[in-house]
Amino acid sequence: MFSSLLHGLPYQIDVWLHVAAGSIALATFWTAAAVRKGGQLHRNAGKLFMLAMCGILATGVMLVLRRFADGNPIAGTYLGYLFFITGQACWLAWRAVQDKADWRVMVARPAWRMWMWSSLLAGIATFALGMQTGNPVLLGFSLIGPALFVRMWRFARRGPTRSNWHVILHYQSILGAGIAAHVAFLGVGMAHVWPLLAKVWPSLPPALIYAFPWYAPIAMAVVAVFVLNRRHGSKGRTLARA
Repeated sequence: MFSSLLHGLPYQIDVWLHVAAGSIALATFWTAAAVRKGGQLHRNAGKLFMLAMCGILATGVMLVLRRFADGNPIAGTYLGYLFFITGQACWLAWRAVQDKADWRVMVARPAWRMWMWSSLLAGIATFALGMQTGNPVLLGFSLIGPALFVRMWRFARRGPTRSNWHVILHYQSILGAGIAAHVAFLGVGMAHVWPLLAKVWPSLPPALIYAFPWYAPIAMAVVAVFVLNRRHGSKGRTLARA
């Protein structure tokens, strides 16, 4: 029965729903990015983006199980790790807005500690599999988990440095979720395109073609964070460390 769920019509329906949620997430991500921040359209697009991301995570469970059932632990681990990072980013973006009155309320939540410690463990597990298999994508992405752990641990221990901390945490987390959505679209949804590109443009290094869909969104997000930090990082008054 379990095998029929992962290889029959229920799985196909799950894939269609996943694609639909992903399409909505990509559209609303860029809508929210393009319009005036804090406006009604920005808030509405952001809410729809978060709902779409929840749909992606819910339908992603079966996708991960299918990879493991088909004997592909590398793909299963990567997708599971990607969905985990996405879920954490969405939670942080949501709580930053909901708990903006007091950051201590946010870091005192059990979910904060759960996301923080599981980030470290997930990163270590992914790194171990990457070392075992020699997979460069797993090795590179495994560093995200420990980095997220350090970020959350330091925030909970020291507190924010600026009064608009919730704005900074919100857009940084939204960018994290956006990275995941674009990586999944380019690396998984368009996986059949990249081998064709290698045939059309044979002078391109295979390693570049392989790495592009996985690392290009990260590079773009790093640039976006730099720009947004310069725009918003100096706003709000400086706070004393807790």
